[in-house]
Amino acid sequence: MPKIRMPDDFYDQTPDANLLATEAVMNTIRTADVLFDLIGRLLRPLNVSAAGGLVLGILRDHGPLSPSELGDRLIVTRATVTGLLDSLEQRGFVRRSANPADRRSLFVQITPAGLTVLQELRTIVHRNEKAWLSGLSDLELRAYVAQLHRIQDSLAAVSDSVD
Repeated sequence: MPKIRMPDDFYDQTPDANLLATEAVMNTIRTADVLFDLIGRLLRPLNVSAAGGLVLGILRDHGPLSPSELGDRLIVTRATVTGLLDSLEQRGFVRRSANPADRRSLFVQITPAGLTVLQELRTIVHRNEKAWLSGLSDLELRAYVAQLHRIQDSLAAVSDSVD
């Protein structure tokens, strides 16, 4: 896969920019897209999308949640949540029910079938993650994760100020 590099006249086009920052963002997006695609292809035989797998994992790890709480925790847009839940519910992997505290809202919970497919899904994905990142030592992985967390904190601060 070709690496993303900026043209030699980058600063002529955008003098106030930072070439390395632009390359970092673009390569991060490309890497995320490739990983999301690979995970999607791995999960196709299980009849679950990568985003659907995220929903199942969140519900298993955090218990029943409202659709809006799921949207807050997902790596997909909120507009995608309803479609994901429809698909997972059709397959019998989640169940929506009225919130006992407020019958106007819904809870979503994972079903026994959803737990079964999630275990299979996690085994497949985590085995591949290990292989995909095997070129990095544990020390390098810790540093990489720490850098990602710093970037996420910076993005959260910017996002909060834009709203």
